[in-house]
Amino acid sequence: MPTILVLDDDQVILDLLQTVLADAGYDAVVAPGLQAIPANTDADIVITDLVPLKSYRRDSALDWVTSLRSRFGGSPVLIVTAHADAVAEPDMLGANAIISKPFDVDVLLAKLDELLA
Repeated sequence: MPTILVLDDDQVILDLLQTVLADAGYDAVVAPGLQAIPANTDADIVITDLVPLKSYRRDSALDWVTSLRSRFGGSPVLIVTAHADAVAEPDMLGANAIISKPFDVDVLLAKLDELLA
């Protein structure tokens, strides 16, 4: 069963994704930030909001994705964010995909299947 790490500073989103992912057969680890991730957590994919950003700044968003890639190696990164400017970035900020909030659960699950294939 693939392990999916979810990083979001909104507890409602964390609870929703934990339920959705468990129902879809994934092992979900949820955390409001990097410091809250259990030690030795490995992830097959990382779903993240732009957690450290209250307002969108491209350089900070790129740094965030870089830090996730550094910590989780080759695991795909899926950004799920309400920052419209981030969703419009042609390079997806170095992530494998971006989905805008609010999101459709079926679209999210289809993107996960695509990234894990």
